Parts: sequence; structure tokens; C-alpha cells
Amino acid sequence: MRVMERMYISRNGVVEKTRFVVPEGTRERKWRKVKGRDRNRRKENDRNAVRQLARFLNCNADSTGFLVTLNFSDQAMEKIFAGMDENQALEECQRQGSLFFRRLKRRQSGRQLCYAFVASDMDGKTGELVRRHVHAVIMGADAEAIRQSWKLGDCTDIRHLWSKVDFTGLAAYLIEQVREVPGMMRFIPSRGANKPEIRERVVEGCVDDEIKVQPGARVLDRSSYTAGSVVQYVRYLRRPPKKKRGGHKEGAKDDEKFTT
Repeated sequence: MRVMERMYISRNGVVEKTRFVVPEGTRERKWRKVKGRDRNRRKENDRNAVRQLARFLNCNADSTGFLVTLNFSDQAMEKIFAGMDENQALEECQRQGSLFFRRLKRRQSGRQLCYAFVASDMDGKTGELVRRHVHAVIMGADAEAIRQSWKLGDCTDIRHLWSKVDFTGLAAYLIEQVREVPGMMRFIPSRGANKPEIRERVVEGCVDDEIKVQPGARVLDRSSYTAGSVVQYVRYLRRPPKKKRGGHKEGAKDDEKFTT
């Protein structure tokens, strides 16, 4: 059994560490339907989607960006989604979101546009189906260009992103409204965006001790730990660098020791 530890370092100072087991010399088992497995798989997919979107936002979003809701008018609903079942309609909703960003890019020519969006037809709290809409986080665009680029209804809500040290909460809010459709991406990110720095190492010695964080860091989330736990996760905000004499800054020493 080999145990690995992976670190994701986002541009805003949010760091994630995850520890996991890499089986060696084992055969891949064929999928069998087991009661409760589908539910567990959906939870795992949701958790992974939230973390992926949160990393995107933590590397690219700030308070200059917008959180936008794009709605379809009655006329657009009848014209675009006629004859489609629920899954086909949600996929078409996502396609219309992609077309919107093509138009927005043309209006914003010369400006760096960065975004991520989800297509939704579900109430995230109740799970009930609702009117189809698109939620988007947009950086590098102005509000008027956003309004003019959406041709299928009203931009009911355009608000500046609030200042956050961690956008995981926003990522969870968006993903919980996305109904899982086989073969459909949970969210669509723009290309060429900033990505987190990733470091990996093989855990040697005591593989079941608790994952350590940088001294002085602010822990944002940690999986429950019991003695003997190998699979772990922690997310924290790095300690601000200390200024030294001469203008030099003291880096995050504990993170720097984590090398590939």
C-alpha cells in the first residue's frame, strides 16, 4: 500500500491538502449495483465538483467580478426547449450559456474575460425542478455588456462578488443547484484561466498521523480524524508573510518543505 499526499495552492492563499491510498497490484473490479452505492457516488461527485470549482474561483475571482443570473423568457422557453425531455433541455440550457459567453467575448474584445457558469433547473435546497436558468461568475466584463449579450430574457441579478478569503461557499451554492445528467459537465470554466499549484509526495513513516498545516494558518475545513485514519482532507488559509528588515518577506516555510 502506497500513501500519497497532494497539496493545492490557490492564488488567494487558500491551501488544500489531501491524503489518499494508491493500491498496488490490484485488479480493477467490475461495477456491480449495490444498494446505496449510487447515492454515495453522487455525494462524491458533488464534493469533487465543489472543490474543483472552488479552486477555479480561488485562483481567479475577486471583488471586481460579478455573480450573474440569466433567465429565459416565456417565448424563449417555448422556442428553444420545445419537444425536449428534462435532460435534453438542461444540456441545451448549458449550450445557450456557452453561446452567451461567445457574444460577451466579442463585445469585450481586447479585455481578458474569465468566467465559470452552471446550467440549473433545480432548487438546491429542496431538489425540486424549477424554471431553467444560468448562474455565472464573471471577471473582466462590465454590467452593461453582460445585459446586452443575453438575448433570451432578463438578467435578473447582477451583483459584485463580495470580498472572500475562500470561495468554497459560493462554489457549493452553485453546484448544489446542478442536477446530475450523465455525460454533462457540472460547470463550464473559461480557458486560459489561472490554475492552482499542485505538489505531491509519498508519505513515509507514520501514514496515519493527522495532516499538519502551516503554523499560524487559519483552518477553514478539516475532515474528521480518528487514530488510524489514512484518507484525510484539510483546507486552510496561509499565514500572511512576515515583513523582515530591508523589505524582504518571510515565506511559508512549512509549505515550502512540501516538494514533489
